[in-house]
Amino acid sequence: MISSNQISDYVNSLLDLDKRVTDELHSFLSENQYPVIKKDVSRFISQLVQIKQPEKVLEIGTNEGYSAIIMAMEMKKGYLTTIDYREDLHEKARLNFEKFGVADKIKLITKRAQAALSEIEENFDMIFIDAEKKAYDLYLDFAVKHINPGGIILADNLFWKGSVISPESFEHEKTAVPTLQQFNRRFSTLNGFNSQVLSIGDGLGFAVREKND
Repeated sequence: MISSNQISDYVNSLLDLDKRVTDELHSFLSENQYPVIKKDVSRFISQLVQIKQPEKVLEIGTNEGYSAIIMAMEMKKGYLTTIDYREDLHEKARLNFEKFGVADKIKLITKRAQAALSEIEENFDMIFIDAEKKAYDLYLDFAVKHINPGGIILADNLFWKGSVISPESFEHEKTAVPTLQQFNRRFSTLNGFNSQVLSIGDGLGFAVREKND
């Protein structure tokens, strides 16, 4: 029987990100085991931004800036705010933003996400959650309150390498499993949103806020 991992590997093998000049960066991050979204998630998010054309995007979890780059490259106007507590990663992200010509579209906040979010009052057209898994519920609380009608909330790693389905097979991943299992149930039935967990990458939450709520 063909496994879901084999299908995922096949789908990702078909994707060439060279069109966006980001394939080299993605390969470097993947090969060096940096947290980075899968190629199919990268393509999906870039397509969403291309279609939606959000003017205000929030990313929770910067790392070296890959996902911020692929979103900013598709934005015709507006700006993207990205949060991460690690100054060393933000220094690398700044260099990457300059390299790919999107530095003028991106605002970096170097602070713990919960502290940074407590200081943000504005609303956004798109919010991408990809940071500490145990805090996903808190990030979603913020997103629900700060997403514009018709806006999109995305959350990555909701399968957590398959451990949410079979936690006994992933001893080292178990600590985040109960949180993500609960989060997935909540996300899939989010009041006021059309939402689901997509079987791409490592599981991507995709929710659109209803315009009439």
